[in-house]
Amino acid sequence: MSIHQAFRRSPVPQQVAQQLRTITIPAPTRGLILNENESFMQPGAALVLDNWAPTMKGIKLRGGCITWSTLPETTPVISMFQFISGNNQRMYAGNINKLYDVTAATPTMIKSGQTSGNYVASQLANQSGDHMLVANEGGDYLLHFDGTTWTTLNASQITTNPVITPPPTCATGHNLTYVWKYRGRYFFIEGGTMNAWYLPTNAFQGQLNLIPLAGAATKGGKLLCGFTWSLDAGDGIDDKCVFLTDQGELLIFTGSDPSTVANWRQEGRYQTSVPLGMNAYTAVGGDILIATVDGIIPISASITKDSTQLELAAITRAVKPMWRDMVNAKRSYPWTMCKWDEYGGMFVTYPGGNPGSWYCGVVNIATGAWTRFVGWDAMCFCRMRGDMFFGTQGGKIMQADRTGYDDGVPYTATMVGGWEMFSSQSSTLVWRQSRAAFSARAGEPFQPQLSCTTDYVIVIPPPPSAAPDPGVLDVWDQGLYGPTPGWTPPWTPANPFPAVGAPSAPDIAQYAQWDQPAPSAPTVRSTMWVSIGYTGFSHAPICQVTVAQQARPEVELISIAATFEPAGVNV
Repeated sequence: MSIHQAFRRSPVPQQVAQQLRTITIPAPTRGLILNENESFMQPGAALVLDNWAPTMKGIKLRGGCITWSTLPETTPVISMFQFISGNNQRMYAGNINKLYDVTAATPTMIKSGQTSGNYVASQLANQSGDHMLVANEGGDYLLHFDGTTWTTLNASQITTNPVITPPPTCATGHNLTYVWKYRGRYFFIEGGTMNAWYLPTNAFQGQLNLIPLAGAATKGGKLLCGFTWSLDAGDGIDDKCVFLTDQGELLIFTGSDPSTVANWRQEGRYQTSVPLGMNAYTAVGGDILIATVDGIIPISASITKDSTQLELAAITRAVKPMWRDMVNAKRSYPWTMCKWDEYGGMFVTYPGGNPGSWYCGVVNIATGAWTRFVGWDAMCFCRMRGDMFFGTQGGKIMQADRTGYDDGVPYTATMVGGWEMFSSQSSTLVWRQSRAAFSARAGEPFQPQLSCTTDYVIVIPPPPSAAPDPGVLDVWDQGLYGPTPGWTPPWTPANPFPAVGAPSAPDIAQYAQWDQPAPSAPTVRSTMWVSIGYTGFSHAPICQVTVAQQARPEVELISIAATFEPAGVNV
């Protein structure tokens, strides 16, 4: 035998050699899917999706939040609303007995001595300017804002027809609990009744006229709120005036003058589920979505389906188990919804709870994929100047999707994908290795941890450590422009070019430089192969990232590759 033959590699016996196979699992672009059979889940599903936001092609890490304003009282912020007139944009927040202007970091009190912090506001413009009327659930006197001055409407400004006997509870402007605009008129709800009221066209004060609706409803209760429903996603002759009761009845009217039979008629009465609050609805396109105990129901579905079939049309159908748990656990406060176009999502509060159980639901408007943001103590939402804010139980106003901390605290994003059989149902398999691919900004610090759970039991390992923070990135809306506070430039008018004393790198490292190039386009980064080593007849991938950095994370999960090996058949 030659010396070279002695070094030839011989094949491993067939019964000993690994029979590795590979598979690529796409990112869960369908979001949370909690209503599919675990044995036959379709690709793109997630069983747990905390602090990841589904996109059109993957899932991305959410940003953190920072304190925008702090109210003097440490009581819950129950509602928020905004005023917009040209460049004059203002934001307001209400707690149990006070209303504040929180446009700036220092809040300004607008009204005290209120009986409820659940507010609703509506704007109307006429020849005298812009007018905003504000009502609350307690029925306090209406507030009026003209863009500059706040006033409380008194009995001489809001009244009812003196012919009505006995005088209604809102005869002097008190006990009006809701306000909205429909075809150039302000409409109101009288608290605790089935009576609606309206003002003349383009008027924000004057004599109220009655619309009795007790005979239009069949389930009793009281009117909760009202809104305009447009069939063509705009203002037009097809607009409907919708009254919603606390029992879930929708009373739909059309016309422009409720005082004339020829120009005002009821078009239908439909049933939806019990709503979760007077502000628990939002307009998306030409439809109105209402948050109810059975899920988020579009009005368009309520008029075409029986009440027993509405759950099939709910946009929360995929997360029905989670929605039901939140409804049962968190009914102490009214729920709200907010559509944030710049983010591409609709946010739903799951208000209340203790630290560790602070959640809010988020759905991608384009795809309908759901996720859950954990750690945001969101009681209510408000959008201003393209940014979104939320109020907390501790009286803070937080700005969402900023930095990589939740008010200075790191947070963890956890994804548990759908159950994967590797195309071998009933076989025991060993998941050997895994590799994840991410789209990330150049220099983005993140340290993912890959794992899995088996046999339909979700067990999530402890979160990983955060990657080192490189500081604020030199990109627009991320870094601070200017020198470090307290740093004195070495040059003077008399000596514009000093020989010594130039600033050192640490002096200006924390501030972005105006003329520095922006980071390059996102690149695909891989974790390389890591060991998994879990055996079972079903597997679900787990990807965790701990975020603790000054810049908002820009990381998107694309896919997870796996190598696995058959280990036999369960008998």
